[in-house]
Amino acid sequence: MQLLFLAIYGAYGTTALFRVLYYRRVGLTSAQIGLLIAMEPMVMLVSGPLWSMVADRTGLRGRLLTLVTGMSIVPLMAMIWLQSWGALALLTALHAMFLGPIQPLSDSSALSALGSKRAEYSRVRALGSLSYAIVVWGTGVLLQGRDLRWVFPGFALLMGSACLISTRVRTDQPSLAVSLGSGLGTLLRDRAWVTFMVALFLSMVMQTVTFGYSALYLDALGASEGVVGFSGALGSFGQTLLMLFVIPGMLRRWGSERLLLLALGVYAVRLGMWSLIPQVWAVVASMAVMGFTFGTALVAAVDFADRHAPPGLATTSQALATGLVSGMGRSAGGILAGSLYDGIGPQATFGVFTVISLAALAAFAVVWRRRVAPIPAGARE
Repeated sequence: MQLLFLAIYGAYGTTALFRVLYYRRVGLTSAQIGLLIAMEPMVMLVSGPLWSMVADRTGLRGRLLTLVTGMSIVPLMAMIWLQSWGALALLTALHAMFLGPIQPLSDSSALSALGSKRAEYSRVRALGSLSYAIVVWGTGVLLQGRDLRWVFPGFALLMGSACLISTRVRTDQPSLAVSLGSGLGTLLRDRAWVTFMVALFLSMVMQTVTFGYSALYLDALGASEGVVGFSGALGSFGQTLLMLFVIPGMLRRWGSERLLLLALGVYAVRLGMWSLIPQVWAVVASMAVMGFTFGTALVAAVDFADRHAPPGLATTSQALATGLVSGMGRSAGGILAGSLYDGIGPQATFGVFTVISLAALAAFAVVWRRRVAPIPAGARE
């Protein structure tokens, strides 16, 4: 599983920040780029849960993971030659169709392997962040003065490695023992689950703004591809250290809900810096605390979804959290930020999302203040 995370997130590192720059270089507007950013999670809304339901129903999680990691390569490679808006939109949708289930399938397999030690998931997943950091930094350095299309073969190489590694993944999770409708109904009737998913949705809106538009903002401020890559690497290196040494203990002591509150608060700090200090150094410096935004939100979502999953519905529960709900949040963030970015300017756009993040933090702090009791040390072991 550690090797699998290294390969998967290394592959993401080749294109995650640089694909939006590629879209800009081939002539797309900010609104068109925003639609492409939003399109990927919108397709993943459907593809992630559907593939994961198949995995839960059949118990064939490992084999489906092999299929989708391999097929995710084809649309991205086609972007080397097809550069019109319509072609890129179609290829983005096809890529998302296979990308959607990769995270829930790999996360549920990791949790299955960890068993009762699921709090250690953060340390297993941290290697993915480390791989991402190294690859995104190296990609930025290698792209200096070169064609951005080189990111696509890089993705193919690393995701192809993940495809091969996934053939060794084994899981002892049973196939779904209850009806799918009954299992989903159990989740939707769980008020705590629904409340958490609303907070996760808003957190992922902020994630899209800070992640999807950081490269465009740095580019507008005059930063080079090397600086863009360094900023992404700085965030992932910091996230790796936090996930290895800090977040597992925070999860045991605080629980999923408080981790998500921390993410919303730090999102407000980062976006506030971008709005008030339009300098390359300020944007890059804010990436150092990325682990307290996406890292904590990710660990909180995976842990919460696993704890609230009905028997036999582990992968689908992960897909609903990290695919459906997170995808809806990323889509909403991409569409809203894309329309605001050109209309009112980047600083005002980041200011709007700062206010939204602060409002969400205050609201959910009140909601969870009485419902969420402190978790005794060692209770999650």
